[in-house]
Amino acid sequence: MTTREKIPEERSVTIRQEVLRVLEDAELTVGELSKIIGKSEQELYDHLAHLRGAKSLIIIPAQCLACGFIFRNREKVKKPGKCPKCKDTHISQPMFTAARR
Repeated sequence: MTTREKIPEERSVTIRQEVLRVLEDAELTVGELSKIIGKSEQELYDHLAHLRGAKSLIIIPAQCLACGFIFRNREKVKKPGKCPKCKDTHISQPMFTAARR
């Protein structure tokens, strides 16, 4: 019985380097970034969380579209489920851009 192991594709740059390159000149949601890079949103959330911890990423916070509440001090990089102020679920996606060095 042989097991098939998924062989990672060869890359000249890492996924995180590619994410930062794409975000240098743009503010994108994770969905837009996923389409450009060709990786799943879930996989990108892990990379974005790492880049945030390394201070390489700027997050434009999500905002409640019903009452205007801005999720400034959010620890997670994912979109919140509902607004703590008005309990509405109509919330904009957070956007990401690369920090200038």
